[in-house]
Amino acid sequence: MTSKNPNIRSIIDFQITRWFIKEKESPEDKKTRQPLIIISRQRGSGGLTVAERLSQRLGWPYYDKNIIKEIANTAGADEKQLAFLDEKDRAVFRKFLNVFRRDPEVSQDEYVQYLERFLKTLHEVGGSIILGRGAESILPPHEVLRVRIMSELERRAHYAAGKYGLDEQQAYKVLKTWDQEKKKFVKRHFNKDIDDPAQYDLVINTSYLDLDNVAELIIAAYKLKFPGVL
Repeated sequence: MTSKNPNIRSIIDFQITRWFIKEKESPEDKKTRQPLIIISRQRGSGGLTVAERLSQRLGWPYYDKNIIKEIANTAGADEKQLAFLDEKDRAVFRKFLNVFRRDPEVSQDEYVQYLERFLKTLHEVGGSIILGRGAESILPPHEVLRVRIMSELERRAHYAAGKYGLDEQQAYKVLKTWDQEKKKFVKRHFNKDIDDPAQYDLVINTSYLDLDNVAELIIAAYKLKFPGVL
């Protein structure tokens, strides 16, 4: 699979050595950590494009479902990446990789447990963008910027129809199903309402906004919440 993220190799090299090894940090290191940007979005609202624009603008990696899976696949295929682990930790790490490859034997509950571990490690490292995955319900709200991106259903349906080769009536049904599935996932595993605006620092309707401007708006909100970091 070819990743849209230009930094995927460096992400893999950097993150693998930190998933199971907690490095000691000085107080100064902790002060300079860059809090994450978390984007929850309705499908078809432009959230992925916004994450890509933020990645380019800030020089940060972004993580969505496909990239997390690619990291697992690449790391699992490269035994040299696991050389720093002893046998016990290597077994744990392989289990971790299987979860993100979505091994058929892995339950959704188990997947969520490892997902939480993954997101908390990214939070410790800092300086990245998380797209979806319920991260706004997992990480401390005062330590991340939480953004909800949404759009009018008609505009989302028009986008989805073109992207997936559907007529617009089919697109309406598909989007409503996806919205319901996301809502149920977050409610079941985190007991949160994904549509509750109080879950976010910033809620943006992209129906009539340029996505480059949306990215700049998010950066402006980040600077207000975390002055002096960028």
